Amino acid sequence: MSLLRAAFAVLVAVGLLAGCDTTPKKPEDCVRIDWRNEGRGTALDGRPLDAGWRRGAACQQLGTNPDRKAYENGWAEGQATYCTPRYLLREGRRNDSFGPICRGMDETTLQRAWNHGRLLYEADQRVQRLDNDLVNLRARADDVKLPQGDRDTARAQLSGVIAARAQAIATRDRLESEANANGWGLGR
Repeated sequence: MSLLRAAFAVLVAVGLLAGCDTTPKKPEDCVRIDWRNEGRGTALDGRPLDAGWRRGAACQQLGTNPDRKAYENGWAEGQATYCTPRYLLREGRRNDSFGPICRGMDETTLQRAWNHGRLLYEADQRVQRLDNDLVNLRARADDVKLPQGDRDTARAQLSGVIAARAQAIATRDRLESEANANGWGLGR
């Protein structure tokens, strides 16, 4: 049965990847593209200016005139948003990468903000893992189908997990306070 599930998962993944190809195939596909938004999105993903122009180049090959200036203006707007400590803190917290588009800016501060976001990501993950552990241990402690010794072991482990979770939440709260103290702001 697990082989069947694995095969199904592969088929779903292939189908999803095939649906992700946004390369224009016809000239009318190019007309629908908002080039300013395209550029902005490229920068907000932390990708260099030319990295996102793949669709523009494809449209040129289809004989259309993509608006490179609008794309560049949008990219500059996106870069101005992306290359801020607040944005990069959030990128790190989402476990997204630090794109190479902030050259010549205060890269030290930006890298610190992103690194701090990564610490927050790790703290969030730890709290989530401990929450899952608590659910599982409580279920085992209450499962009358298990031998009494197994239920007692689960009950004994609960206090340690509860204490670890409290510590993980305190760590996350401290990291959030530090981010706010640095002026990077947070929004959950």
